[in-house]
Amino acid sequence: MKKLLPAANAIIAVIAGGLVLLGTFFPTLFGDLRQYLLQWAIILAALALWLGVLNLLSVHWKKVRQKETGAGYSAVLVFFLLGTIAVVVLDIFLWSGGPVGTWSQWVFNNLQKPVEISLLALLAVVLAYAAARLLSRRNNTFSIVFLASAVTVMLLMAPVYFLKTPSILDPLRQAISGVLAVAGARGLLLGVALGTVAAALRVLMGTERPYGG
Repeated sequence: MKKLLPAANAIIAVIAGGLVLLGTFFPTLFGDLRQYLLQWAIILAALALWLGVLNLLSVHWKKVRQKETGAGYSAVLVFFLLGTIAVVVLDIFLWSGGPVGTWSQWVFNNLQKPVEISLLALLAVVLAYAAARLLSRRNNTFSIVFLASAVTVMLLMAPVYFLKTPSILDPLRQAISGVLAVAGARGLLLGVALGTVAAALRVLMGTERPYGG
């Protein structure tokens, strides 16, 4: 049984992946089957997401109940998690708005969005600090260019109300954020895409088994 189950998982993964791939290249023959498999994948992904949410809730509720270290943060997480779910459920059944209902949007605009903006601002400061430490440890050309680019973009894009950005520096800001940054991001996305294709081919050939076995 221990050897049969991993082999069955590998066969199912290879067949399902092969049919989806064939449906992409031959939509007239395998298009409908590909759509069914993708719909099943979406349903399973949604169930896995709910299992992850329930596991997160269970772990943090256990910390709150047993008064472990960090129980206060766990209590805040549990409160807002259950509160957000309750608001969305009420929007669905009472006001027929769902995730785009009035109260759901209020939660997003007044709670989640400010937290995300704060985290992004903190990330920018941490990035500049990391660049400075990198320069102190590895004083080379790439470190200097990285630090200078990060500081320049932060200074040119930060809302310094008492100091207007000189118009002569606008082309520099646009060149860094619109050309160099976009080129780097696209390079990273291409690398991620190539890595994904390589991992998918290994799964199709049965040499990579992330599902176990």
